[in-house]
Amino acid sequence: MSARAGVEGTRTYHGRTVEELIPLIQAELGDDALILRRREGLAGGFLGFFQHAFVEIDAMPGGPRIDVYDEQHSAAPPQLAAELPSPPAAAPQPPRAPAAAPRSQPSRPSYAPAAAPYAAAELHAPAARPPHQLPPPPYRPGPAPAFAREPSTAPGGGGPYVTAHLAALARYGSTERRRGVVPSPAADFEELLARDLPGPFAPPRGRPEASEPPPARPVERRTVAPGSHSRARAGVEKSLLRFGISRELAGELIDGAAAHALALAPRAGLAEAVRSTLAQRIPVAPALPSRGAAIVLVGAGGAGKTTCCAALLGAYRKNSSLPASFATLSQDAHRGGLELTLSPHIMRPTPAHTPRAMRALRRVRADGLAVLDTPGLSAADRAGVRAVAGMLGELQPERVVVALPATLGATAAAQLLTALAPLNANAIAVTHADETDQLGVAVEAACAFGLAPEYMLQRGRSGGWKVSRLEPTTLAATLLP
Repeated sequence: MSARAGVEGTRTYHGRTVEELIPLIQAELGDDALILRRREGLAGGFLGFFQHAFVEIDAMPGGPRIDVYDEQHSAAPPQLAAELPSPPAAAPQPPRAPAAAPRSQPSRPSYAPAAAPYAAAELHAPAARPPHQLPPPPYRPGPAPAFAREPSTAPGGGGPYVTAHLAALARYGSTERRRGVVPSPAADFEELLARDLPGPFAPPRGRPEASEPPPARPVERRTVAPGSHSRARAGVEKSLLRFGISRELAGELIDGAAAHALALAPRAGLAEAVRSTLAQRIPVAPALPSRGAAIVLVGAGGAGKTTCCAALLGAYRKNSSLPASFATLSQDAHRGGLELTLSPHIMRPTPAHTPRAMRALRRVRADGLAVLDTPGLSAADRAGVRAVAGMLGELQPERVVVALPATLGATAAAQLLTALAPLNANAIAVTHADETDQLGVAVEAACAFGLAPEYMLQRGRSGGWKVSRLEPTTLAATLLP
């Protein structure tokens, strides 16, 4: 335990605890000492071990806490007494008998003559008046309110004023919290401590302190119970239905998001949870090999599969490092089979099941990308579906993509995909996407049949056809903006 002098009469006390420093502060600075700073930390030890706690307090002597008002005001100040002239001596007058009050009026109480605040003012006092004509007594300020000093109740024998200053200083922060600025014993710091000190320990200021404002009302935080987000649920369901998602799938997505996605990310909101749930439900096709692949497009007549093949071939020839070739399968009107045209290897239509046609397709597929267009297939053309399925079974392409128009309804899309199931398709190309915004029908059909929505065909800004890749997160954000 030690003490050292500081700037502006302050002293710094260093010890183990506050209780052992309070008696030293009182002994040197008195019970009215002001506590300016309190800092705690660790010191001593070896290599960071065996350290002990210490407390450092800055204090300075406090001002007197006395009543500055006098009980009586009998004399005028020296300056005022010097300025007032001395009045001439007045001749003695015989005393007058007080006039009797009329009986019709109640007699007024008589006032005893009171001393003026200053003795010099009595020289100009008027002559004696009857009791009923006397002015009201002048205002005399009473004694200032006394501030009681209670005995110490803090542990360790500390004075009440020192203990209260310590408590206030601990609430309003230490030197580190004030960024190294040591508070001065000015009036602003005195006001800061006076706000937090209790009534008996508050520093006297000549007038009673104003009552403290009522405490602020705590903010009420409500917890959203499961199933109480009906408004958000209605908005999410309305958006999904607007883009073609059925009511059954919308309810299933919302229930799944509320049960699992919101449990791990409650602050994300219901809409974001449904987006992530929908993106997880959308199938994703395996990646194509980097050395070569075969992409076959199948679909009904007028679905846009030939246009999609041309746009896909142009995109690969323009931007890909793989050479791209285009092959066409068509119906043989005379023989009733499929004919293959592969530029530049097979320029004339050749039966697709011949060894020459299959060798040419495999060679093109091994050297680069082969894009194969198939004849139009309908849900009722079972023979055509079987013929194309046999040819694809022998070729084993990496992608069999169904051209599904976005203008189809849910029933027609389900009938087409059911009829084309023998082709073992694994992806979907959404066509006519610029004619409608009902992408939810194609997405729901893809989820139901396990097909990955991989391509989208729509008109570009220049008027030509453009094919782009679809991502599950992009689709989910489109269906639920």
